[in-house]
Amino acid sequence: MNLMTAQAPFLMAGGVALGLAAPALAEFVRPAVVAISVAMVVISMLRIEPTRLVAVLRRPLFVCVTGLFALIVLPLAVALLAWAFGAPGWLATGLTYAAAAPPLSSAAAFAILVRIDPALATGVSLPATLMAPATVWLVTSAAPGLGEGVDVSALVIRLSAIILGAFAFALLLRRVAGDARVRTWAVPLDAATVALVVLISIGVMHDIGIALRADPASWFGIFALTAAVSAGSLLLGVAAFWRTGRDEAFAAGLCACVKNMAVMVAAVLGAVEPRIALVVITAQLPIYFAPLLMRPLFARLRRFGTVS
Repeated sequence: MNLMTAQAPFLMAGGVALGLAAPALAEFVRPAVVAISVAMVVISMLRIEPTRLVAVLRRPLFVCVTGLFALIVLPLAVALLAWAFGAPGWLATGLTYAAAAPPLSSAAAFAILVRIDPALATGVSLPATLMAPATVWLVTSAAPGLGEGVDVSALVIRLSAIILGAFAFALLLRRVAGDARVRTWAVPLDAATVALVVLISIGVMHDIGIALRADPASWFGIFALTAAVSAGSLLLGVAAFWRTGRDEAFAAGLCACVKNMAVMVAAVLGAVEPRIALVVITAQLPIYFAPLLMRPLFARLRRFGTVS
């Protein structure tokens, strides 16, 4: 199981390749993607150490500013840039919703993968996840052009139900099992998280495979833009919070880049037009490769030491 966790970035990339190479397998897994995503949220909540989380939450200014940066500042910046470059409405909306997704609830697991403090990442991701339905509504309201082709009420209701339901279930499980027992599950839970991420990467390849076979040039253009948004969010997050401290900057960058696109996909399907949904679905792909970028980036930045 430790080996599986250590090789997680490569396993995620392998899931993408397998989903594309085996369309029948991707089609089989696709209906379970939402349920798998919710299971990931539950597992990640179980991995939160309450004492370490409380310590991080005692820094409410850092937590709030980082969450608002990831949930409001970044998506609005993406919307403005998309419009400035003349992107069609559906593309601007899809990219903005991808940027507006909450940080991955299993940010702690990604933090471990890229060797940064998981408590900091969790301290930002958990409150930000709970705020996401409200901030998605705020972003849509602040940029009226994003409302075209979107059932905003359905989107916000679905997002709220998925996030709050998974959070409540995770709290119930922790209460029943107890903190001591949950700590003994650490390694299996981390391995399960990796396995679930791989399954999700296989399942989403069903939709992407259809688009890729129908119009490969257009899909690769969408993928390039979603990758640019992901990488740009990482770099902007680190740069914006660098003066608060090295570890804080890494956590901010991770939470700005590694978004819970599976939850956002579950929320947008049926609430937005298909082209917008395709952009959000495609935006999951850069997340699977994010650890491969973060590891060397964070390792190089560590050489500079903590900046105060």
